[in-house]
Amino acid sequence: LQVSRLTVGEFSDSERLQDFERGLLNGLCQVQMEEFVLICFRDFEDGTDTLFDCVGNVSTIRLVGVGLEEISRVPVWSKVQQLECKKCSFEDVPALKLSLFKELRVLRITKNKRLKNFKQNFEGLSNLELMDLSENSLTFSRCCSPQFQNCPNLKHLNLSFNSNIRLTGDFTNVKNLLYLDLQHTTLFGPGSYPVFLSLQRLIYLDISHTKTEVKSQCTFCGLNSL
Repeated sequence: LQVSRLTVGEFSDSERLQDFERGLLNGLCQVQMEEFVLICFRDFEDGTDTLFDCVGNVSTIRLVGVGLEEISRVPVWSKVQQLECKKCSFEDVPALKLSLFKELRVLRITKNKRLKNFKQNFEGLSNLELMDLSENSLTFSRCCSPQFQNCPNLKHLNLSFNSNIRLTGDFTNVKNLLYLDLQHTTLFGPGSYPVFLSLQRLIYLDISHTKTEVKSQCTFCGLNSL
């Protein structure tokens, strides 16, 4: 069987009667599809270690409104290029597990109000071009090089509508960024010293509504492409 998109779940979270049970998606191992959407599932029995077993060869996976607290075991042959986790139940950015999706080009983790911590680092996602972590409750420091180890092709980084982020000026690992969106997130660092010096390719920067007070004449030094 070949399908372009398969959606499993409810289109409303008003009742959310269905829980996720181990092996629920086993039948999908015989289905070839381009996009898989799992929407409005409440609880995951015995963890989530079978979630990706039969959908690892799908190019796009969207998890929307599911009670997912951690990322499932990732198949070594995963071909997922786009992954979205919207309104899930993460408390920490699951960077280590997500780094096993080696073909990832687009990663979106949005509207997770319980998501406050960014303690793990992404590693070895050489194809990753877009990272969207907007509309969470993230508070972290040392942004943004340490969080992205060996991710040389990252061009779009969206950290808008979070809580508090401290920029150190170290963008060594993400020096090829073209778009950086930090709006509506309280920032520490910009305005006091030139934190954007290494982002010479950046063509879009949004630091509106970030409580940034420009004190240094070199606040925007290095932004030669803007």
